[in-house]
Amino acid sequence: MRGKRTLFQQSVAKSASDETRREAVRDLGQIGAVDQLSTLAQANGIAGSLRRVAVGELKQLGATEALKTISESRAVDPAIREQAQS
Repeated sequence: MRGKRTLFQQSVAKSASDETRREAVRDLGQIGAVDQLSTLAQANGIAGSLRRVAVGELKQLGATEALKTISESRAVDPAIREQAQS
């Protein structure tokens, strides 16, 4: 399994395919990389679909603090905040 840093870099790489980036986000979830997933979910420069995958992974991990932070942040897109709340 690749490390957190490598997976994070792959998930934000514009040169990587959408599927490769989604797989990297899912792999971050598998290794419990809450900080990296939270950063992805909150980053405005990341595609909404990847941000939603990151929130889904945080939910599977039971990362309630990270989800609360996302849902309360006015800097995060309203749709992502709503997903983090529900």
